[in-house]
Amino acid sequence: MLILYTLFLTIVPRTAYAQTGGITVSGTVKDGDGNTLPGVTIKIQNTQTGTVTDALGNYKIKIPNAKAVLVFSFIGYSTQLRPTGNQTVINVTLKEIDSKLNEVVVVGYGSQKRRDVTGAIASIKSDQMDTFAGGSLNTSLQGKIAGLQITTDSGEPGAGANFTLRGVSSVNGNSSPLIIIDGLPVNNDSFTSAQDGATFSPLNDLNPSDIESIEVLKDAATASIYGARASNGVILITTKSGKGQRPQISFSQNASSVGLYRKIGILNGPEWRSAYTEAIYNSTGALTTKVSVIDSLHPYYRDSYDWQDVMYRRSLQYKTDVSVRGSSKDNAMDYYVSAGFRNLAPIIIETNYKQAYASARTNYKISSFLRGSTNFNLSNYTYNRLNTGNSTSSVMFTYLVTMPVYSPYDPITGQIINLFDGSKPSPLAQAIYSTNKIERSRLLGQQEFVLTLAKGLDIRSTLGVDYSNTNTYYFSPPQLSTATSPKSVFSIYNPIINNSLVNENTITYQKSFNNHNINVLFGESYQFNKTNNLNLRGSGFIDNVITTIGGAANIDLFTQSITQSVLQSFFSRVNYNYKSKYLFSALLRRDGSSRFGADNRYAYFPSVSGGWRFTEEKFLNTNKILDGKLRASYGITGNQNIGDYASTGSYSNAGKYLGAVSVISDGLPNPNLKWETTRQFDIGTDLTFFSGRFNLSVDYYVKNTNDLLFNVQIPSQTGYSTIPYNFGGLSNKGVDIQLDGMLINKKVKWSSVVTFGLNRNKITSLPDGQDYRPTALSLARVGYPVGVFYGYRSLGVYAHDADNVYKTDANGTVIPFRKGSATGAVYKGGDEIYQDVNGDGIINDKDLQIIGNPTPQFFGGFQNTVSYKSFSLAVFVNYVIGNKIFNNLTRSIDGYQFDGNYTIDQVRRWKKQGDITDVPRLVKGDPMENYAPSSRFVEDGSFIRVQNLTLTYRLPGKLLSRVGIRNGNVGLGVNNLAVFGRYTGYDPEVSAGNNPLGFGIDNASFPKSRSYNLSLNISF
Repeated sequence: MLILYTLFLTIVPRTAYAQTGGITVSGTVKDGDGNTLPGVTIKIQNTQTGTVTDALGNYKIKIPNAKAVLVFSFIGYSTQLRPTGNQTVINVTLKEIDSKLNEVVVVGYGSQKRRDVTGAIASIKSDQMDTFAGGSLNTSLQGKIAGLQITTDSGEPGAGANFTLRGVSSVNGNSSPLIIIDGLPVNNDSFTSAQDGATFSPLNDLNPSDIESIEVLKDAATASIYGARASNGVILITTKSGKGQRPQISFSQNASSVGLYRKIGILNGPEWRSAYTEAIYNSTGALTTKVSVIDSLHPYYRDSYDWQDVMYRRSLQYKTDVSVRGSSKDNAMDYYVSAGFRNLAPIIIETNYKQAYASARTNYKISSFLRGSTNFNLSNYTYNRLNTGNSTSSVMFTYLVTMPVYSPYDPITGQIINLFDGSKPSPLAQAIYSTNKIERSRLLGQQEFVLTLAKGLDIRSTLGVDYSNTNTYYFSPPQLSTATSPKSVFSIYNPIINNSLVNENTITYQKSFNNHNINVLFGESYQFNKTNNLNLRGSGFIDNVITTIGGAANIDLFTQSITQSVLQSFFSRVNYNYKSKYLFSALLRRDGSSRFGADNRYAYFPSVSGGWRFTEEKFLNTNKILDGKLRASYGITGNQNIGDYASTGSYSNAGKYLGAVSVISDGLPNPNLKWETTRQFDIGTDLTFFSGRFNLSVDYYVKNTNDLLFNVQIPSQTGYSTIPYNFGGLSNKGVDIQLDGMLINKKVKWSSVVTFGLNRNKITSLPDGQDYRPTALSLARVGYPVGVFYGYRSLGVYAHDADNVYKTDANGTVIPFRKGSATGAVYKGGDEIYQDVNGDGIINDKDLQIIGNPTPQFFGGFQNTVSYKSFSLAVFVNYVIGNKIFNNLTRSIDGYQFDGNYTIDQVRRWKKQGDITDVPRLVKGDPMENYAPSSRFVEDGSFIRVQNLTLTYRLPGKLLSRVGIRNGNVGLGVNNLAVFGRYTGYDPEVSAGNNPLGFGIDNASFPKSRSYNLSLNISF
């Protein structure tokens, strides 16, 4: 074929166009890298006379006279006009158009030009990072990658987040992608606080200002190189370096004023008194004698407080970054060193977050055949916080249910009131006197050497470490104890050390010959993980001055677990292309994990993919599409997210028995346990059109997961409750679309990026086909999406007692609906109307049904940047459409079984016969379960959020140069500017933990804030 093609190009210059007599001009056409370009069209301007370059990039053309102008054009390159004059030799270098297909992207164990990639990869660059004081990697990625949905657990600093790439791929565990930082696989499991279970993201340990680029490997063709951990996708993070940079010092200062975005509507004092009186009367038939209710003139209860105003504040946050980067003149060495510090005062009183960063990355040439690289990232932070876990034990729930007539301060002495009515701890006292602290340090380090044995043949060896030390403390002081004597004072201490060592060795060979390009990779990887988890609870403290666990008179709880795991892998990959036109890739990885039984310890994860850059074909040559590629892939990836000793069983210390230490088995072994496997097919296209101004990527995928890892329930007579087992399947189908382009490119420039993700998720099988329901609010059921909400279908509220009619018997007697059984209580006016699914006239568990789906219909983002001269305005909007939220916060507040406030919904509650409303009557204790999980608490979770609005001014270069500054800019912005949606809670972005069965459940989490940001960036 090569011979025929060369012959064709040799003949074409002589036959393609009519050649006339005149001056003969010849030359060679090359690209920016010095490679010759065959097939370039050369025409005489304003004529049809022309030729094309041959296989070696040479051309020859006759021109009529010296005034002729030659036009050189080629797909993917800028057109050049060259006056001939008296020249007879004109050599031309064509500049490649800045097409997205020409950019270099990071892939597993290497990099490629995007045009040569046969899989689905999405990227963002450093200028898209959220570098304001409260910014994080999680917020930087939201809405910017098609198909990647990120839901943060709360608005507190460092909060955990759920990453869902192309749908949920696991029912019983974490669905987060594998994170690789500069080639090092890192721990991405969120950790929890000692007291309240709030989750925190380990990605918070990385400074967004140090990130150069992020690539997301979305399909199996790109992700299967990481095998057993790649079923949820892979995120590759590349930190900044000094390669190709002249020495430069950069300084950045960011300051933000933050405050609560919006409040939840709750009752004021008079409204609460009316509601509470009614609740007691409907329960007992008598009026309350509670002083705080009946005496509105009492000095302790005469005022009305919205406790959100007591507990929230407007605060200042700031972040400072300094970096030095550059390279030597001969590029034999480059460096990037940075340090940063941020002080975040969260919007809840008595909290503070301080974090310091440091990083260094150097690349150096040791000899002509040996080069090395050393890098590390270090983070340390201290977070003084309150109980903010997504549950009814959080301080958010506590202050929302605190009676509005309770004063935070004693009106006579002015002192803080510790306990209301002697038994209810004040949220303000909790904030001031209790200690809840997280201290965390983390080191990511890597050493690499590359030995070049011959041209194109490299041996690479790396050693990496991921070490973290997380200490959480909680101290409950005597001021909050409801006991009279002795006071209940206790402390919890939970240190966790995670240590991961990774050694990887690869051999890479790449060769180009006669337009054939091949790249072969062989490698092996060994990763060792160890976790040491200590949990202590002490009591008997003398006072609240010495609050560490060492000051406890009694150690009530002491547990320690040390777990280890090993992952050993071998992998290979072959990439081939012909003229970057026909593309092929195949890879195979073999992983062995200590987490699985001996017979299933190893598994193979293959993939194959191909691509066709159709715009390189002459018969498809078109000026409308500058560059285009079709690609398809199929592969298998795995998931090993299960306990370290699930296959072997585990043992624990159960205390002492007859004076001796007792050890019990607390985990039933399953030697047949094996991997979850995900098979994924992807077909897509990448297009560049309108002279390189627009880029479009579209992917359709089908992803099927089998052998789901479950803890299956077994009879309690065995002595165990569950056994780990492989059973079940999931299916995900969807479309990812990303369109970016330059809408206006004149004095005013306007660029946009739009992302769109659509996913349809379905459970295809479960153990024995039975529902899996670990919580009261959601379940997994065959044929439905993961985590659908489960409860009663609410049909309204009975306006009259007489409206409760199940049926009428032969005698004309009305038979009403009853609660629980045929002899149960009769629903009356003001009670909730629940749908009787089985039609037996009894409302019980048989009437529970699916009432909502937390999975959105589609989601994405819309980014716009408009610039004029020295000003630029950037606006980023992200959206989630078609999902539902279970507002368990409202349900818990209004259905609170103890004395407390209510939401503003109670203003329209049912009060008397004939009332038409959707809010049932208030009854202390809720005997008719009007506040059972039902569709009444399922709300539309769709939203459009103006995530960021930033105006930047580039400082005048002439002015800066006078003081030795190379460049600089100042910026003014707003984060979380506006949210458009119908959800009535703090924020529509909610999740009860990282398990898919908790997605979309709002239990009262730390609300998100709105920040006004000011920034200064200068470089020397």
